[in-house]
Amino acid sequence: MISGEKLRKIRHLRNMTQKEVAILSGLTPAAVRNYELGNRSPSKKQLDKIALALSCNPSAITDYSNYTLYDIIQIILDFESDFGFVPCTQSEIPKLKSSSEVFNDFLKDWNEIRLKKYNYEITEDQMMEWIISYSPKNR
Repeated sequence: MISGEKLRKIRHLRNMTQKEVAILSGLTPAAVRNYELGNRSPSKKQLDKIALALSCNPSAITDYSNYTLYDIIQIILDFESDFGFVPCTQSEIPKLKSSSEVFNDFLKDWNEIRLKKYNYEITEDQMMEWIISYSPKNR
C-alpha cells in the first residue's frame, strides 16, 4: 500500500508536479492525485514505476503506518538468523547487533546523519533526501 503523504512529500522534494510524475511513470495525473489522496492504491508494478520516476526506493513511498511496535519486534525475530541480529545488553543501553556488515554500516551511516540533523549541520530536506535515497552501496 502506498503512503499518499510520503508520495506528496517526495514529489515536492523532487520539485515535481503530479503531471510530471504521471508522465514519467506512465500513469494519468488523476491516478497520481488519487494515490496522494489515499483514494486508490497502485499495483506493485505501478508502485515501482512511481518510485523510479521519483528516483527513490519503492519502500520510501510504502505505507508502514499500520505496523505496531510488536510487528517490528516480530520482524526482527523472524529475521534473526538471516541477518544475525543479536541483542546486546552489556551496557545500560540495549543495542541491536548484526553479523551483517551491510546492516552495521547502515546503523553507522544513520547515526551520522541523525547527528548532523540534530546539530543543525543539515536541513530536514537533506535528511529526507538521505532517507529516501539510502542504499548500502552509497558507502
